[in-house]
This record gives sequence, C-alpha cells and structure tokens, in this order.
Amino acid sequence: MKTTQYTFLLACIILPSLTTRAQDTLRTNQLEEITVNAFESRRNVLETTASVGVISPRTLERYSTTTFTNAVNSVPGVRMEERSPGSYRFSVRGSLLRSPFGVRNVKFYWNGIPLTDANGNTPLNSLDYASVGRMEIIKGPGSSVYGAGTGGVVLLSTAARNAENKVEQAVGFGSYGFQSRNTEVIIGDVSVRYGHQQQDGYRQHSAMVRDVFQFNSTSRLSDKATLSLLGIYSDLQYQTPGGINLAQYQRDPTLARQPTPTLPGSETQNAGIYTKYSLFGVQHKLNLSAHWDQSLSLYVTTNDFANPFITNYEKRSELGFGGRNVWTFSKNFANTNFQWTSGFEWQYGKSAQRNYNNDKGTPSGFQTSEDVRSTALTVFTQAEVKLLQSLTLNAGASVNANRYGYERFFPTPFSREQRKFDNVVSPRIAANQIFGRNWSLTASLSSGYSPPTLQEVRPSAGGFRTDLQPELGLNREVSLRRVGDRLRLDVTAYQFSLKETIVRRSDEQGAEFFINAGQTDQKGIEWRVDYDLLRGAGLLRDIKIWNAGTATNYHFNDYRQGTNDLGGNRLPGIPSFTQNTGLDIFLKGGVAAYATYQHAGKVFLNDANTVEAPAYDQLLLRLTWKKNWGNHFYSELSASADFVSAEIYSLGYDLNAFGTRYYNAAPKRTQWVGVKAGWRW
Repeated sequence: MKTTQYTFLLACIILPSLTTRAQDTLRTNQLEEITVNAFESRRNVLETTASVGVISPRTLERYSTTTFTNAVNSVPGVRMEERSPGSYRFSVRGSLLRSPFGVRNVKFYWNGIPLTDANGNTPLNSLDYASVGRMEIIKGPGSSVYGAGTGGVVLLSTAARNAENKVEQAVGFGSYGFQSRNTEVIIGDVSVRYGHQQQDGYRQHSAMVRDVFQFNSTSRLSDKATLSLLGIYSDLQYQTPGGINLAQYQRDPTLARQPTPTLPGSETQNAGIYTKYSLFGVQHKLNLSAHWDQSLSLYVTTNDFANPFITNYEKRSELGFGGRNVWTFSKNFANTNFQWTSGFEWQYGKSAQRNYNNDKGTPSGFQTSEDVRSTALTVFTQAEVKLLQSLTLNAGASVNANRYGYERFFPTPFSREQRKFDNVVSPRIAANQIFGRNWSLTASLSSGYSPPTLQEVRPSAGGFRTDLQPELGLNREVSLRRVGDRLRLDVTAYQFSLKETIVRRSDEQGAEFFINAGQTDQKGIEWRVDYDLLRGAGLLRDIKIWNAGTATNYHFNDYRQGTNDLGGNRLPGIPSFTQNTGLDIFLKGGVAAYATYQHAGKVFLNDANTVEAPAYDQLLLRLTWKKNWGNHFYSELSASADFVSAEIYSLGYDLNAFGTRYYNAAPKRTQWVGVKAGWRW
C-alpha cells in the first residue's frame, strides 16, 4: 500500500481527535442507536466483544432505494456486488473467492429466523429493498454461536415499528428503464407489504423483474411472552448476460456473452434465473423467570428454481425447514453481570435437481436427474461476564455436524452416495475493556468451520463432488473504539488463517466447479470515523462527515496449479485498499443532502495474478425532502445520482473465468427519483 494511503488513513483517524473537546461525553441515545445483538448478547458498541458493522435506517436513507449495494459497501471489510440487475454477491473479509454468484460462507438471519438454508444458500436477491430496515454484520467467524461459516454473520431486521397505523405508497423511476412500486399497510400488530421492481439493464440481455409479498407481526401474548410471524413470497426473474473478454469490453461494454464457433451466446440461449421463493417463520419468546429466557424459531421454505444456461437447462425444486432454540440465564452479583447462553440449530433441505438440454431457453433432452438431501446441526454454549461495569469476558464454543445424501436416477445405473463431514468444535474467546468512559479495547480469538455448499458439491453441470474438504479458519483481531458526543471511532486489525480454501473454476463451456486451494493468510485493517461538524446553526440543523475504509494483504500460502507454485500470490477479486468518505447535511424543514466518495483499488482477476483490473472512483449524491402535512398525511421526495470514473468498471468480475471472460460491465452514470406518500393514524 502506498505511503499516501497510510497518510490518508492516519489523518482520518487522528485529526478529528485533536479537534474534539476534552469534555466529550457519552450520549445515551447514540449508544442505544448502535446497540448490537451479536453472539446473542445485547450490548452497546463500547461493550460488545464482536467486530460489527451496523447498517441502520439512517444509513439506508443515504442511498437510492434501488439496491443494497452502496449501503453495504460503506461498511469496512464488507463487499456487495451486482454483476447484472438481480445477480447479487455478498462477501465479508475475502469470502468472495467462493461466490460465483449469490452468497457463500456468510450466514444470514432475518428477525432471528435462519435465512441461510441447510444447503448453505441465501436467497438475498429474493428480498425487496424495503424488506429490510437494519443490518448487523458480524465480521469474522461466528461459528461458536451460529454454526458453519468463516466469513461472517448478517442479522437482518424488518423496519422498526411504532404505535401508529399507516398506509404508504412509494414509486421510483431511474436510468435504464428502472421502475419500483412499494405499498405498505400497518394496522395494529400486522404489517403487509408489496414491492415491485423492474429494469431493462445497462447491458444486452440484462433485464430484471421482481415481485415480493411480505407480512410480519409481533404480538404480546402475555406479560412474559411474544409471538412474531414472518412470511414472504418472491417471484424473481432476471436475464444473465454473462462475462465478456477485454477486447469485447473495449469494443462495446454493453455486450452480452458472445457466441463462439462451438457454443452459442447468452442471448441465443435466453440465459437467465427464474425463482419463486417462499418462507414462513415463527418466533416465540418467553420470559420464564427473573433470570431465565428462551426463544424458539421455526421456519419452512420452498423454492422453484430454473436456470437456462449456455450448455444446459437446470431445474430445481427445493424444500427446507428447521429451527433454532436459545436459552439464556442472566444474573447480577454485586458489580458483576453473568450471562449464560446455550442452544441448538437444526436444518434440513431437499433439492430435486433435473438438467436438460437448453434449446434457446426451452428444456429439451434429458441430461441428469438427481436428488440431494442436506442436514446441518449446531449445538452451542457461551458464557459472558461483565466485571466492575468496564471489563467484559466472553467464551463460547459449538459442535457442528453436516451431511449430504445424494441419489442419481439418470443417467443410469442408479447410484446413492453420502458425504458426512467430521464433527468440528469451533471455540471463541474475547475480552473488552472500557477505559476513560468513552474508549474501549477489544481482543478476540475465534475459529471457523465451513463445509462446501450444495452448489459446490453438486455444481450446475451435475455430478457429486466427494473430494471437496471443509474450510477451517483461525481469526485473531484487536479493536479500538470511541463513542462520544461528536467523535465516533472504530479501528480493527486482524489476521485470518484459512486452510483448505475453496475457490471457483470454470471449464471451456463456462460451467463452474470448485477445488480446495491449500492455505491463505489474510491480514487487514478496518476503520470508520464519524464526526459531527455542526449542530443547530440556523438553517443548518446538522453537518456530519465520516470516513470508512479497509487495507488488506491477502495471499495464498500453499497453493499449486499443476506444476505452477502460486504460493505468495494475492487473492483475486479483493482490492488492497478501499475507502468511503461521506458528507451528510441536514437542513430545517426536512431537507437532507448526502454525498459519498468511494475509491476501490486494483484487483487481480485470476489466481496466477496475470490479469489485473484497474481501480475506480465513484461519487454518489442524494437529496431528500420529508414533510408532515398536519397530523396524518406525510410525503417524501428524493433524487439520486451516481458517477464513476474508471477505465474499466464492473460491479463483479468473473474470477478465474475460462477464455478470459472476466468482465461484467456496469454503467458509469445513473439517476433515480422517487416519491413517497402516506397516511397515519
């Protein structure tokens, strides 16, 4: 990393401290806003023993309501990509290596209900933007409480409820045929929402349409019990343009994957994703006594999935169900608070998979017929002690068991196989010390375990991979935090060692497969600084500035491709330096203006480090006006614009792509406007 980048980092961290008054004290409302629930322990940001990035409703308001991408990318160490509309990738601290599309190695929960299924897949792109009101991203292994996964854990929440009933309608329009409509009705304990989004896309063959119906409710059954319901039905379809090579990008970046002498292109084959996903979940919380609490979450999911690809037409019919049970004992002893948390999580999934020939988007001749059954079990326990109101000690561990059962019906003869991974114990220890009222220092040591997902043991071309090994990781990190009246600071340094790293490959036909790539060593520094420049100065209500960034040094340690020794090469797809700088201006009368400058450094596109993509700079602007027209009617107007400066700009490269088809071009200029109106009573 260049000296100027170190200088920039130090300036962002040190200068606000020099200008902050010595009497800067903690504000209760600030701490409540950033209370985190990581590792089943509700603590404010100074006390928590976890490294957590919070995307609050205020953060979501800073960006256009078209995609989560910009809000997620403002969190240090976290990366979200959208190679084409609807095609999401989500990674934490380098887990992008396992993400040809979707989410790998990061576990998601939604209102306490597992969203990541037993197969290891997360239907993040099936959610509407308005479905989520808050994200809490735990960075690093969360296996001690949450089971399989070395990348991290994401806790999603629906928007916070208040005592008012309301009816609300929002519409939006933007570049490349973007349209959105959202309707929400809240009466009593019940919220019902419908969201529609569509766009033509920047590239050829990149249109997307999504319709989402959602309901949720939380009812108090008694003084000690609550019952929460969550349901969603999502109908998503999007075209997949596929990657192109550099010469094609330079000729016309909007091209879809082009035909070759032996294979047709994406448009000819009508390549795309069609998925109808449903989830119904219930969570019951019960206060058993002054010291005991328990919660039980149960869910069932279905997924009707189709993927016409260049070489085949994949159909999947999937069913999943499972639950999570957590027991908590808490008691105060003089100046000591003790909390013991134990429980288990069990998940089951069945995927009936059929592959056909693809005749221009229509299934034709039979290729394969296979069923895969998945089970995942995590049993965990954790103890946390807070001593003298300043020192918090946390220790926990889990036992994880995962198994796949495979049956092949065609081609014959029938075969049955099973892959059971060894039970793995994943411990974690951590300590947090508050000092000087506003400061805290946190250190942790945690291990992670991540078996191959269904899409890795059974890739899109079919077959069952019994040779893939689970990833095993060990994470060491230390964090320094400050929360004050004007200045908030969070700096984390970590080292993550990963064995049996799973990486993506693709063959000459473009079908992906996965291999274990030995060991990786991942060192990084993450930071975020927020500073309130001005408060209550006439027309100006507030002015805030902030900076967040990541500096990484990720390398393969022990990795060979044939006769080539790639040890020492940088991990592909991960920039060595990224930063976000923001300016938030709040005016009286409900007007707010937001500006964000984002820089992402160069990345390698293959394990051999022979192809590199250039850095890019992005400017995001947003203006909103909120108005209450009396006691009932309210409205909001908003406008957003994004500008990118880059020689090559892609929101998601295809790593290690065959035929050097790495590039998925994204637009360098986009605009969006929206209107929202509602009636509350």
